[in-house]
Order: sequence, then C-alpha cells, then structure tokens
Amino acid sequence: MVDFAPVNNLRLRFADGARDDLVLGVGVHAVGQDSDGNPCLVDGSHDARLQISIDRRGIWLQLREQSQVMHVNGRPVRRMAMLRAGDVLHLDGVDLTLVGARPGPAPAAAANDPPRARVVLRAVGGPHHGRCFDLDHPCTVGSQPDAELCIAEAGISDQHARLEPHSDGVRFRALGASGGVEVNGHRLDEGLLMAGDQVVFNASHRFVVEAPRVLAPPEPPVADPAPDLPAAEVGPQRSPLMASLRRIPWLLLAALLMAGALALLLLYGAR
Repeated sequence: MVDFAPVNNLRLRFADGARDDLVLGVGVHAVGQDSDGNPCLVDGSHDARLQISIDRRGIWLQLREQSQVMHVNGRPVRRMAMLRAGDVLHLDGVDLTLVGARPGPAPAAAANDPPRARVVLRAVGGPHHGRCFDLDHPCTVGSQPDAELCIAEAGISDQHARLEPHSDGVRFRALGASGGVEVNGHRLDEGLLMAGDQVVFNASHRFVVEAPRVLAPPEPPVADPAPDLPAAEVGPQRSPLMASLRRIPWLLLAALLMAGALALLLLYGAR
C-alpha cells in the first residue's frame, strides 16, 4: 500500500521536455496517441494503448493490446506491471518518467537521534538487484571499492553521494555527482528521503527506501471524573455481606431452597 497523499502529484514527463507533462491523479487514466504519434491522455478507452490505475493499493499499468510490448525500466511488459514514482516507461520510441512527490529539504545537519525504525535501501534494478543496505549509519555511494555502496562504472564518482540516518528519514547529499541524485524522477543535490522513495544512480541503478510504518501509540482513555454529590444526596453505605448476597444468582438461590424443602420432607415424612 502506498502513501495516499503523494499520488495526487504524479505525472508522466517526456524525456526531451518538448511536450507538457501528462498529469495523473487518483483514478483510471487511458493513454493513447495524438496525431503525431506521441503518447497523450484520451477520453475513450477504445482509443487507449494502455491504462494507468491509481488508488490506495498502488499504481498499476495495464496494456490494452496484448500484441504490443512496452518497457518499464528496460524490462519488457506484455500485460500488467506495478509502477512506482521514478520509473521510466518506453513506448513506441518515447521515454516517459513517472514523476512523483518532490523530496523535502534536507535538515541542516544529520541528527544524533537514531531513526525510529530500521531503514534499508533495497536494490530493485542494476547489478545489486535484491540486495539490502542498512541505513542505520552514514553510507557513502561511489566507485571506490571501500564505499559502503560500491558502483564501479563510468559516470559514478569516487564519492558520488552520501546518505545519513536522521530521526525524520534519511538525509542525502550529492558529492561528486554531476546533475545531482535522482529521487522520484527529480534531480536534486540534497534532500530528505522517506520510506517508499526511489533513488536512481547513473540512470540504471535503482533503489527503494524501505522502513516499517511507525504508528503512534494510542492515547489512554481519560475517565470522566465522578460528580461531587452533596452530603444530603449520599445514600447509606451497604455492608460487604449484603453486597455479596445481592450478587448471588437467583437460580442458585432457588436451587438451595428446593434442596432444603426436599431434605425436610425426607426427614419428617419418614416418621
């Protein structure tokens, strides 16, 4: 399940920037082609090449024509795929980036307080696919072999970026990266990562920030204070014995009376 608030900020952005973004919101969106053959939003489902559904469960892509093939992050999709902000869709030679919520500003400095829950960076694309990197301590991303997250390829600096745990999330800074770090489709030099954000290094190394959802403890119920009664309205206090007798079930009392009557009948009837 995704955080429902940021889905209102989703949009499909063309790689060349020559056309306006396709704005997406909660609901079902049909994507077809305009007169020039470029992807566009259409009203009629019969003109759609694919549809994107957005709700509390997530973001789903479904192809309308089973014969066509499109790619998401370089992987072919023939029927259906689950999307996340930061994914790149390739359709008919056109690249579209699914741009999500922009990360918040980075705190002035890394806090000394540890994160409220375990935070990991899980690789969802690239050579590190399937691996998890703990973010409970500062993590350096770079091409050096001693980097906590080593990506040894062209385009990655020796010290490319730095991730630092923070009580509110994960603070990131681009070090030697030209153009910053891509988060949810935005290129930034620094910011604050939250659970669910997708971080991309060098276009093909994809990671997702994961952390359990922290729920605030429920507040204890506050009992209403008993009203103060005047002394004249306070009734007589019952003895503990009478209170106990009033709690005896009537069925048990009837059984005791019947047993006593039967005992008297047997005792005096025998004479």
